[in-house]
Amino acid sequence: MKLEDVLSIVSESRNLYVWENGEIIAQYDGRDSIPEELNDRKNELVDCSNNDFHVYLIEE
Repeated sequence: MKLEDVLSIVSESRNLYVWENGEIIAQYDGRDSIPEELNDRKNELVDCSNNDFHVYLIEE
């Protein structure tokens, strides 16, 4: 599954954090958006914790 697939189903009212190598590289919190260049990246794991989504990308 690609990041853009996750973004298309997650409610915009939820916070979403994109992780790579143990660091948050992007986030959506109602103000900040996810850079488009990340859309084609594949996910290793999607976790929902405390109504926040955490998407862990497969390392390139």
